[in-house]
Amino acid sequence: MKRNNRLLIAKHKLCKAVHILFLLLCCFALAAFFGCGAVSAVKAPFEMAGFMKGMVTQLAEREAFLIESAEKPLTESQEELLTQLLQKQNGLDTLLSSQPYLTYLEGQIGVAHKDYPTYLAAVPTTEQKSTLLFTFKEILPPAATDEQIQICMDFYFQFSELIVNEPDVTYESEEMEAFIKIHLIDPLMDTYPSKMSTSDAIKVMKIGAVPTGMAALDTEVFRKIWREQLEVYGSGEGLLRCAISTPDEFALIRSFFEDAAALETWIRLPPKQE
Repeated sequence: MKRNNRLLIAKHKLCKAVHILFLLLCCFALAAFFGCGAVSAVKAPFEMAGFMKGMVTQLAEREAFLIESAEKPLTESQEELLTQLLQKQNGLDTLLSSQPYLTYLEGQIGVAHKDYPTYLAAVPTTEQKSTLLFTFKEILPPAATDEQIQICMDFYFQFSELIVNEPDVTYESEEMEAFIKIHLIDPLMDTYPSKMSTSDAIKVMKIGAVPTGMAALDTEVFRKIWREQLEVYGSGEGLLRCAISTPDEFALIRSFFEDAAALETWIRLPPKQE
């Protein structure tokens, strides 16, 4: 029942965001539509709308899954690690560079690092990219090529950094439009012949919607969960709990900031108006 309620709430929120994204992507592909005949141009938005509806459902399921996974109570061994780290009077990055956490991290990601900054420098790791690739292949249109999937993966991390570093940027802004066009739409269009068909343009829109929607969803989901941790446990313990319960996601977002203080400031930003 709890998961079903989360799905309903998630779908309601995503419908609003995806509607704006849909209009933006339509603008990018409009020129291609006009070059393919009036009938095709009329049919294209309806086909795209059907895809976006299905994507909303998939992203809502992803959101519910991420929340459920991240909100699981710490295991006994994780609680022991937390207690051990809390006994040390050091800053967050120093604690995450301590041997107990590095040993835990190695067990989670399968790779050893000499300290936490070294791990941050390696983010996004091969393991993180592999996980993302698996997710993309489930949501992206089956016709997406390996080259297009790679473009989406690169954009996912670029876009995540943009919306984390500039939390006030919106889909309607010129900056956002330019960023998506330069880093996603143009590279995707370059994978097709110079004169795109309506079918090609629709594929670009479908493919482009996935990393854009996922990056925004993922960053906001984890920010909400981490903010709740800080509100309940305070800065020190709260951040450690985040780094223990979601080590991969925490490291990715942490890598976008100069220091832990800047990360905490971002986490504590008030929720976006829905």
